[in-house]
Amino acid sequence: MPRALELTDRALLAAYLLLAALGTATHCLLVNDGAIFLSAVWLGDPWTLYFNQFAGRALALLASFGPAWLLRVAIDPASGVFLALAHIFYFAVPLALWAAIRAIERDRAGSRLYLAAALALVNFPSELAVGAGLWTLWLALIGDPARSMRAVAIATTAFGVALSFTHPVTGLMALLYALVSAVLAAIGHPVARRTMLASGALAAIVLALYAATASWLAPTNPTVVAALARNRSDYVDPLWMTATLLLFPLLAAMWLLLLAPGLVVARRRSGLSVTVVVAIGIAGLWFAVAGTGLLTWLYARHTAVHVLALALALAAAAPQVWLATARLPLLFYAAIMAVSAVSYAADLALFGRFVDSKVRAGTVDVDAAGSGWPARLSGAYGQRSYLKWTAGPDYTRDVVVPMYDWYQVTLAFYSYFRSGRESILFHPLGRPGDWIPFECPAVARVRARPHDERDAMLLGFLAERYCVR
Repeated sequence: MPRALELTDRALLAAYLLLAALGTATHCLLVNDGAIFLSAVWLGDPWTLYFNQFAGRALALLASFGPAWLLRVAIDPASGVFLALAHIFYFAVPLALWAAIRAIERDRAGSRLYLAAALALVNFPSELAVGAGLWTLWLALIGDPARSMRAVAIATTAFGVALSFTHPVTGLMALLYALVSAVLAAIGHPVARRTMLASGALAAIVLALYAATASWLAPTNPTVVAALARNRSDYVDPLWMTATLLLFPLLAAMWLLLLAPGLVVARRRSGLSVTVVVAIGIAGLWFAVAGTGLLTWLYARHTAVHVLALALALAAAAPQVWLATARLPLLFYAAIMAVSAVSYAADLALFGRFVDSKVRAGTVDVDAAGSGWPARLSGAYGQRSYLKWTAGPDYTRDVVVPMYDWYQVTLAFYSYFRSGRESILFHPLGRPGDWIPFECPAVARVRARPHDERDAMLLGFLAERYCVR
């Protein structure tokens, strides 16, 4: 089958490159968990500082941030160069996985659906961007009927071990794929039996190994343990996942577009209703403009991988029918993601300008009286995700800053790099439920090594205020 990029591929790739370019320009990783990962890399020993708290997801973390770590060790770049290249490396990983899937798949459903899912995952540094890519690559690899059962067994075992060091939900993806394939087979759709059985085996391997590593390589930071416990059911609770789609209707529109071609396959229809697809696409474009925010991408990860697994299972039942009906929905999907990337970048630019206006040399407690810093996010959630401009009279102060400062902890690292390592704007931590990323003994070990004056300021700040004693 020819491997030239068709219109659908070009549209999805263009949307991804736009998102990556805007994300790099705005340093989008510094407003979420990525701020902790990149700061740990910058300070020179990310495994000691933070990565070891997620040792059970080490493969995904090292794939996403390992190149930046090597860069820091190899050439010791200026902070601005480091941040730009770290973002570029981060966005390059899903592209590499997409290219690998394209190189071995029998049809183009896997690569297109993975790139679509990656567009929804990469704005937030979830291990699932890597995990879902490896899972889709495995599926493409074993989908070739010319491969022997021995080769399928070896690939399933190897990928099962690898996926167990990404995220446990990859096991649920495999299980969902197997169950949906079984249902399709029961209602008369041709399904590759060995793929269905291999998916069940992969699920068992991943979940068993992850359970073992979660015990063997458990985090020691109590605030990390508490955060993981709070979010433990987010990928399996149907009420919670449904709530995220109601709260962020952009996600509902995106997932409907990805699933629509597969529903045609399941119902044995000849084609999609163009009117329905256009209506979903227009609604998605509206919410992309008016409702995109940090929390959109935070909550996208809870449903994105399930949608990917379901869509791939449906596509596998009739690949040619799927390819014939997927073009319009995927073109709308690419347009929605491009528009949402611009909307997101505009908010990040406004947030950066606001932070710049508050920067002062040294450390600044933005919760102190008279600082002029907006209050924490509260209320008007629907307005923020349906028509964000109406959630407050001053859009930057009342919507953008509370939304992008939602984590509290990341402001210190964002402002440190944003100011050229001269200022740290911070929220005092220590309230019940606060996430305090570092442990004091680890900070002390890193602090004992040589650092320039600016990094010494950051490490002193972490030792005094942002570590668990």
